Amino acid sequence: MTNNPYRGAFLLIVAAAGLLALAAATGRGDITTATLVLAGAGCFIAGVFLLALHKGEPLDPEIAALLPAQGTITIATLCADLGVQGDAWFVPTDGTVIEVIPVAGTLPAITGDDYSYITAEGAAAVRIAPTCAPLLAHLRAKHALEVPEEDEALLACIVEVCDDLLEVAGKTGATRDGGNIVVTLADYRLIPGCRAVRAASPKCCTMVGCPVCSLLAALAALGTGEPVTIEHVGVDEKRKILRVILRPAGPAPRDAGPGNSR
Repeated sequence: MTNNPYRGAFLLIVAAAGLLALAAATGRGDITTATLVLAGAGCFIAGVFLLALHKGEPLDPEIAALLPAQGTITIATLCADLGVQGDAWFVPTDGTVIEVIPVAGTLPAITGDDYSYITAEGAAAVRIAPTCAPLLAHLRAKHALEVPEEDEALLACIVEVCDDLLEVAGKTGATRDGGNIVVTLADYRLIPGCRAVRAASPKCCTMVGCPVCSLLAALAALGTGEPVTIEHVGVDEKRKILRVILRPAGPAPRDAGPGNSR
């Protein structure tokens, strides 16, 4: 049986009416009657508050998971059609993060400007805003998100974002494994989205990244101050576990100036 707040509020109000009716029927005017009146009033107030504070049914997690799936697949398909085969790098720049998808596996030294294509000699790549960009902006505007630079604080920040702010997992773990950052989301609620994206190609997860995986990479990039790539994404559908391995790559490349990436 589903937990229906309207049913609970109705039962509280009915109980309040019953208690008050019983108090009126006995009419003894003693401590027992006073107790019935207080209990009835308490049930009535609780029922009214339950109705007033109820915000309606939340969006079905399966539907929410599927909303961004086709966008992730489409970007990966367009990149592949252009001959781009590398995995995405999330590069911190000017307080935000850009996503650079190189033709091969090497991150170009030039990543600036607003052009979608980086065509400098030996450094071809696609430059886009990560799929998590609106989500990251929302967390900063509505939750005053600040990404710490200290390693332990950064890992704690990733856990807090996943468990408390986004509530996409029952329990999140973030640890260091050598130079990598490993994020494990247990009881992950958006598994249907992973299934849809990986049905097209698991490469979509590392070449582009869904909003959640790209957000993890963006947080890591902002915290470390280094470009970060999604090294591996593992999904256990039966146990509802998502495991993401992020690899920082050293200091962010410096922009060589306008005109060099067009």
